[in-house]
Amino acid sequence: MKIADEYFNRSRTIALNNPGLNKIVRYNVFCRKTGILSGSDKAVSFIKDNTYGPLLIRGGNDGYHFREGEVVLQIEGLFSELVNLETTYLGMLSFSGVATGMRNIVDVANGVPIIDMSPRHFPWQIIEDVAYAAFIGGAVGTSSQAGYDYVKKWRPEAHFDLYGSIPHALNAVCGGSSVEAARYYSTEFPDIRLTVLIDFEGKELDVCKAAFEEFGEDLYAVRLDTHGGRICQGCSDLGYAVLAMNRDNPYNCGTGVTIEAAKTVRKFLDEIGAKHVKLIVSSGFNMDKVEAFIDAEIPIDAIGTGSSWVKFFMFTSDIAAVYEDGKWVPRCKAGRKHGPLVTDRILFQRGVEF
Repeated sequence: MKIADEYFNRSRTIALNNPGLNKIVRYNVFCRKTGILSGSDKAVSFIKDNTYGPLLIRGGNDGYHFREGEVVLQIEGLFSELVNLETTYLGMLSFSGVATGMRNIVDVANGVPIIDMSPRHFPWQIIEDVAYAAFIGGAVGTSSQAGYDYVKKWRPEAHFDLYGSIPHALNAVCGGSSVEAARYYSTEFPDIRLTVLIDFEGKELDVCKAAFEEFGEDLYAVRLDTHGGRICQGCSDLGYAVLAMNRDNPYNCGTGVTIEAAKTVRKFLDEIGAKHVKLIVSSGFNMDKVEAFIDAEIPIDAIGTGSSWVKFFMFTSDIAAVYEDGKWVPRCKAGRKHGPLVTDRILFQRGVEF
């Protein structure tokens, strides 16, 4: 198996050529962190599809909470069939770190919907698994069709949406006009709720007013994505001096999408009669920034977040016991201690007689 560590492939060859070594073994899979399982269902499917002999897998499904050192999967089967699968299923489980990172943000968001906007930050080969992990962590949607389809493949019943509002790139080819870009967008996608990006021209309030005058009740939301190089229209013009004065909470004011900026845009929308228009914010929303906005009771309706929460966990798999002479014999590296099995639920069983 080319995707396995080569020492596992060679161990498999040794076991196949020496039948006395091809014993039934028990693997314990664990992590040195606390978190939420993501990739477990895929790992079980992978193990099942790449083995033919007796197999028993116990443990937690995706979404299961585990603690440091607890055994999340316990796998029993033939050594020759299991030994070179470890590399791959551990990688699948590593997305538990992504799910945990998203859950941390969702928890501090206190009910404000969180959208996964990470695809542009990572190689395309992993965006499906990241989107799925984001869903497991509590995200309400993602920004790529591939990620959306993958979530629906594994969880067809899931309430999970595909988000695709207007990007700065479309504004650029529409004469630099956010409203003009929105006109094209609404014409091509009339069934999709219209969210106007408001920061391209550097005149967020003016764009809000123009968009509301143009689309009225059909304007579903505006998205505030002011970059860190300037201050949102209508906010303090003291710039970096103001930011320096607020080091305890750098999100209060200054450049980028700040608490002041969100308050200013929301207040302006209400003043012009656009109270129905929702406010979506993005740009730099890690857990600390989300928590700061929630603590400040900013009336925002959704948050888009990219890469800050995408972190991977390292899982380990050990043979803990070998089935010899009709009984399980503990057989693990010296000093290794495994925590309890998170649950003895059977995830898959085939031809088990041991």
